[in-house]
Amino acid sequence: MIEIKKINWFFYGLAKLIVRFRYVNILLFIMVLGIAFSGLSKIKTEAGWDSYMLENSALKISEDEFKDIFGNSDYVAVMVEVDDLFTPEILSKIRELGHELKQKIPFADDIMSITDCEFSIGNESGIEIINLVPDIIPTDPGQLEKIRSLALSKKLLVGKLISRDSTQSWIMLRLHPFPDGWRSETNQGADMVVGKTAVKIIGQDKYQILNPKSAGLPVLSHEKMSFFKHEMKRTMGLSLLASLVVLSLALRSFRSVLISILVAFGSVFITFGIQGLLGISIDIGMVVVPIYLGIAVSIGYSIHVFSFFDREFAKTGKRKESIYHAMKETGWPLLFTALTTIGALASFHFVEVKPVRWIGSATSLLVAVIFCFVIIMIPSLLSFGKNKTPRPEKKRAKSINHRLGNLMDSLGIIVLARPVAIMAVFVFSVLICGFGLTFLEVSFDVRKNMGLKVPYVERLDYVSHSEVGSLYSYNLVVEFKENGMAREPENLKKLDQLMQEAKGYKLTKRVTSIVEIIKDMNQALNQGDHEFYKIPETREMVAQIMLLYENAGGREAEKWIDYDYKRLRFMVDLEDYNSFEAKNELLTLKASAQKMYPNATISMAGSIAQFTVMQDVVSWGQITSFFVAICVITLLMTIVFGSFKTGLIAMIPNITPAIAVGGLMGWAGVPLDMMTITIMPMLLGLAVDDTIHFINHTKLEYERCGDYHMSTRKTFTAIGIPLFLTTLIIMANYSVYLTSIANVFVIMGTLTIVGILSALLTDYFVTPILLVWAKPFGK
Repeated sequence: MIEIKKINWFFYGLAKLIVRFRYVNILLFIMVLGIAFSGLSKIKTEAGWDSYMLENSALKISEDEFKDIFGNSDYVAVMVEVDDLFTPEILSKIRELGHELKQKIPFADDIMSITDCEFSIGNESGIEIINLVPDIIPTDPGQLEKIRSLALSKKLLVGKLISRDSTQSWIMLRLHPFPDGWRSETNQGADMVVGKTAVKIIGQDKYQILNPKSAGLPVLSHEKMSFFKHEMKRTMGLSLLASLVVLSLALRSFRSVLISILVAFGSVFITFGIQGLLGISIDIGMVVVPIYLGIAVSIGYSIHVFSFFDREFAKTGKRKESIYHAMKETGWPLLFTALTTIGALASFHFVEVKPVRWIGSATSLLVAVIFCFVIIMIPSLLSFGKNKTPRPEKKRAKSINHRLGNLMDSLGIIVLARPVAIMAVFVFSVLICGFGLTFLEVSFDVRKNMGLKVPYVERLDYVSHSEVGSLYSYNLVVEFKENGMAREPENLKKLDQLMQEAKGYKLTKRVTSIVEIIKDMNQALNQGDHEFYKIPETREMVAQIMLLYENAGGREAEKWIDYDYKRLRFMVDLEDYNSFEAKNELLTLKASAQKMYPNATISMAGSIAQFTVMQDVVSWGQITSFFVAICVITLLMTIVFGSFKTGLIAMIPNITPAIAVGGLMGWAGVPLDMMTITIMPMLLGLAVDDTIHFINHTKLEYERCGDYHMSTRKTFTAIGIPLFLTTLIIMANYSVYLTSIANVFVIMGTLTIVGILSALLTDYFVTPILLVWAKPFGK
C-alpha cells in the first residue's frame, strides 16, 4: 500500500522547486505555446467516412480493390425541380450545370443527366447510341414533346434521371478514385475540395432557375464540416462565458480565474498544436469531445488547488507556504486522477476506427498536458504577490467558504445517519436504469441524430423523399472464379433476382446494374417491343448484344461489369438510412447473393457499407473498451489503496454514470451511435476524479484520527465544495450544447450533465456509506 503522507511531502518539496524556478517555467510555457500555435495552422481536418478506416483493415482493402476495378463509388449529385423539365431554358441550364461540374470539380469522371446520357435505339445495323437531347436544343414544342416521350419510354431513365411527371431530374457527377493522402494547397482532403467546389458551382445565381438541391457524400462531408466549425466557434464562446461565470462565483479572484482559463485553453492549444506538427488528421465531428473534456478537467483540477490555497492563505497569510500546502494536499490525488483518466481514455484504442482511436490519443495527451501545467504553472503564477495579514478565526468563521464547509459537514452527518434509506433509494434507481438498458439499440440515422433543423440535413431529407433523389448508396460485387462468367445468362438472371429482392427492402430507393443495360439493348434490337425487356436466353446472344453496344460507342456498362467479364456490380440507392436496419439488409443481401452464387466471392463496397459495418464495430468496441477501462481503474485503485475492497467501492460511483446515462437513453429511445457511445468512457474518466479525491482524503483523515465517521465528516468539509464546483463547471460547459439546433449536441449535453451529476450524488451519498460499512483502511 502506498503511504500517502510521504507522497504528499514529495509534492510539497516539488512545489518549492517549481516556485524557485518560476521565471524559467513561465518562459518555457510561452515558448511551448508559441511552437504549438505554429502547428495549429497545419491541422488536417476530415469529415468523410473513408477516413474512418485503418489502413490495414479488411474494409479498407476491400474498398481499394473495388476502386481499382469500378472506380470511386462516391459521387456529386444535384436534384433539379421545376414545373416542366422539357423547355429549352431548363434543358440548357441542366446541360450547362453538368458540364461546369465536370470541368471544374477535381477528380471528375463523367456526368449523367437527361441531357448527357446514353440513349439506345435499334436500327438496320443493330444498335445506335444517341443523345436524348441534341447538341442544339430545339425550341419547337413538338420536338420537345418527342424528347419527353422518348425519355419517359425508357425504364433506364424513369425514376432515376427523370420523374414520371417531368418535374424532377437527377444530375450525377461520378468521380475518379481519390489518391491516398491527397491534400490541396490549403491542406484539405479530396472529398472536402470536391464538396466545397460543387456547393459553390451549384449555388450560383444562374442555376437557381433549376431550384437545385445538392447531394452526395463529398457535399455532405463539406457541409458537415462547415456546420461543425460554426457550432464549435459558437459553443466555445458560450463555454468560455459559462466557465468565467462559474469560476468567478467559485473563486472570487480575478487572478485565479485568469490562471484557470490560461491553463485550460493553453493546454488545449498545445495539444492540438502537437497534433498539427505531427501531421495527424482530425475528424471535425469528433473534435468537440477532447476540447470540452479538456476544459472541464483542467478547470476541475485548478479548483482543487485553489480551494486548498485559499483556505490556507486566509489562515496563515503566507503566500508561498500556502502554495506548498495546496500542492501537498492535491498533488498526489491529481496525479492519480490523471493516470486513471488516461487509462480510461486510452481504452478507446480497442476500437479499430481512426477517429475513435484519435479521441483516445488526443484526450490522453490532453489530460497529461493539463496535469503538467496545473502542477507547474499554477504554483509559478500564484507565487507572485505579497503575503497578507491572516484573517482572524472569527472572521473566517463568517466567510462563505467556512459556511459552505459547515453545510458540507451537515450533509455528511445526514448521510451517515440514514445509510439504509439512502442505499435503498440508490439500489432502486440503479434497477430502474438497468431495466432501461435493455431497450438500448445500436443505430445511426443522420436525420434523427442531427435533426431536420440543421439546413443540410433538411435538404437531404427532402431529396431522399423525392422520386429521383436518394440519400446514400452501397454496392454489391460478385466475383467469379473464371473470366467470362459474368455474362452467362444464368448468372445475369440470378443478379436480376437479387436486384428484385433488394428493391423490396425497407431502405431501398432503386437498384442499378448491367442487367438493365442488357435488357434495354435487347428491347432496342427487337423494335422496342416490351416483351424483349429481359435477359437473352443464350450466352451467344448476350455476347452479341455486348459487342453491338461497344461498337456503338457505349461506355456505361464499364461501370457495372469488368473488362474480363469476371465481376458483376450493382448499386442500391437508399431512400432512408438507419444503421441497424441497414446492417440487417446488407447481411441479408450478401447471404442471398452467396446462396445464389455459392462458388463466387461476394463483397460489399461503398462508404455506406463501410460506415454501417464501422458503426457496429465502434459501438461494440466502445462497450469493450468501457469494461477494460473499469478493470484498469479498479486494478489501479486496488494497488494504490492496498485494498481490493477499496477498488470495488471506488468503481461504484464510476460505473453509476454509465448506468444512469444508458438507462436514460433506453427509456428515451436514444440509440447508441458513433457519438453517444463515446460518452460512457468519457464519463468514466471524469467521474474517477471526484472519487479519487473523496477516497484519498477520507483515507488521509482516517490515518490522522482513526475514526471513519469523523474522517468522512472532515472529508465533506475539506473537499465537498471543490467536488461540487468541479461538477458545476462540467455541467456549465456541457450545458452550452443545449443551445444547438443539432440533436446530437443536445443529446450529448443532456447525457453528460445527467452522468456527471449522478457521479457526484453517488460520491456524496453512497461512497461514504460503503467506506464506513466495509472499513477498507482498518478496523
